[in-house]
Amino acid sequence: MKTKNNFKENIIKKEEFDSFSAGIVYNILKTLSENKNKISIALSGGSTPFPILGLLKAYKLNWEYFNFFMVDERNVPSSNPSSNYGNIEKVFFRDISSRNYSMINEKYSIDNCAIDYENLLRSKIPLSENNLPVFDLIILGMGNDGHTASLFPNTKGLHESEKVVIKNRVPQLNTDRITLTYPVILNASKIIILAKGGIKKRVLNEIKIGTGNQYPVAKIINSNVDTTCILGI
Repeated sequence: MKTKNNFKENIIKKEEFDSFSAGIVYNILKTLSENKNKISIALSGGSTPFPILGLLKAYKLNWEYFNFFMVDERNVPSSNPSSNYGNIEKVFFRDISSRNYSMINEKYSIDNCAIDYENLLRSKIPLSENNLPVFDLIILGMGNDGHTASLFPNTKGLHESEKVVIKNRVPQLNTDRITLTYPVILNASKIIILAKGGIKKRVLNEIKIGTGNQYPVAKIINSNVDTTCILGI
């Protein structure tokens, strides 16, 4: 299904979700690797992408062309079981020859980690005319509350208009997260949103009919960025 902007939606049976999603991502990465040898991808954590990445690593690609970054992260070391980077490293990074970059440096505060990661992105990724890094692809998830990255409802990060990476306080979880911001997410060449379940289908339907603009992910779906949502139900 294609809507009036650049948002496309694929509704897939849950049992086919992982293989279908891996195939979609592979085709994008293959095309990218045929046209350039320095490719920047941002990955989200959470349980949804792990099996997809597990399938993706088996594909033959010039993995050395790829630089993988994180979309967001919990304020924990990579050795912590809840670390997005640590979990992706186990199922994906350690088995491919790409470069990959964690958001968290245990020697620094989360505020300084955000500053350092923004500097890293600016040094590793080409900048557009608006002086923002241009990711070739950002893979996002979404929560039942419509959050994406660590841009949760009613948090200050939703209003950031200049910084690329921030610490975002999430009162509903009583924690701080480090996350990419709307400016850099909406500067990407392509976005994929991975989502599963009936609640997320309802959220997406509300956004599509115009009654769900309060959900953080709506800003991405309603943008002009080339965005594909794969929904497993």
